[in-house]
Amino acid sequence: MLVHVLREYNVNKIFLSHLGLWPFQSKLVRNFLPIFCLVLEISYFPFEILILYDHQDDAQMVFEGFYQLVISTAFLVRLWNEIWNRDKFQCLYEAMNDHWNIFTNDLEVRILKEYSTISRKFTIFYSITMYLLSSMFIVIPLSSVFLDIVMPLNESRPRILAIDVEFRVDVNEYFMPLFCYTTAIIVVGMSIMVAADTMHFTCTTHACSLFSIIGKQIENIALERDVEICGGSASKELKLSDEQAIYQKYIICLKKYQLALKFVNILNSTHQTVAVFFLLLIGATLSLIGVRIVYVLNQMEEMIRFTFIIMGALLQLMIMCYSGQKLMDESQNIFYRAYAAKWYIYSPRLKSLLITTFYRSYTPCCLTAGKLVPLSMTTYAAVIRAGMSYFTAFLSIKE
Repeated sequence: MLVHVLREYNVNKIFLSHLGLWPFQSKLVRNFLPIFCLVLEISYFPFEILILYDHQDDAQMVFEGFYQLVISTAFLVRLWNEIWNRDKFQCLYEAMNDHWNIFTNDLEVRILKEYSTISRKFTIFYSITMYLLSSMFIVIPLSSVFLDIVMPLNESRPRILAIDVEFRVDVNEYFMPLFCYTTAIIVVGMSIMVAADTMHFTCTTHACSLFSIIGKQIENIALERDVEICGGSASKELKLSDEQAIYQKYIICLKKYQLALKFVNILNSTHQTVAVFFLLLIGATLSLIGVRIVYVLNQMEEMIRFTFIIMGALLQLMIMCYSGQKLMDESQNIFYRAYAAKWYIYSPRLKSLLITTFYRSYTPCCLTAGKLVPLSMTTYAAVIRAGMSYFTAFLSIKE
């Protein structure tokens, strides 16, 4: 039983369980719910293709169809990644629970608690923000329904769905079932993003806490070594027993460092493929939505709705890149903390351990997209820049 995970990351577990993505659920739930969500999202693709086919001469509707196609693909890619890497995610969650049993002294528990609190607060904030944005996106088109109740006319106002799609039926006549269907598509897709993104951030934050612990311990061992030397004889030689004790502490610290590196490798393997698609899809979303907004500059409601989509896409990209940047910074801090010690007066045995630490920590750990592009704030800026470039290119096509 994952006692520590269920205590510290219970909010993440709830989000994943509602989609059948929690690997410790019953087999029936783990198989049925993800397949249901997958089929539901795939069922929307034919209608998106229809809107492209039926309105191929209308540039505005073409951009409408393409951005919906991109967002639906993002939902499917995220869900499929969770299903495909289920065993790896199970290993990650079990490793997180084991770390709470391995890192047990006061300093280690305090740092683990600090980072788990950060991840919990982020999960709550991010989920509220994303669901609020999606709720506004769904509710704003219902203004005509509200106006019919508050200020009725001789005839009903035209009904508008949250997303423009070609069902080839009378929307006014079948408004309620179509509205429920499109709402389900949006809510399930947003739930997939919230569950996957928050758990990814939580795992990355946990990895940061491990590197923070290791860096602090290396710093404490170095300070202890310096105090022993300063209080020793003029020859600055430690007693054999003191030297052996410090050496053993450093060995234990390096073993924990290996656990952290193994955890990051598994975490990276679960996201490096989907990250490539995600960077491309978010860049495409920004450019396509930008062009779509140009078409509705005189329609305030539509502008607000599409602004919500851009805000959500930018927030998702920010989380993915910022968490990767934070991981890089925390892992490289180990090098700086070890180098700050008076390593040049250490015994040969301690020097050999420090050299190993220098060599490994000099190159920071990072999460990558396709083993090529590191997820960092530099990548964040590059994706936005590329999205704006394609936006101007699409805008010229529109004109």
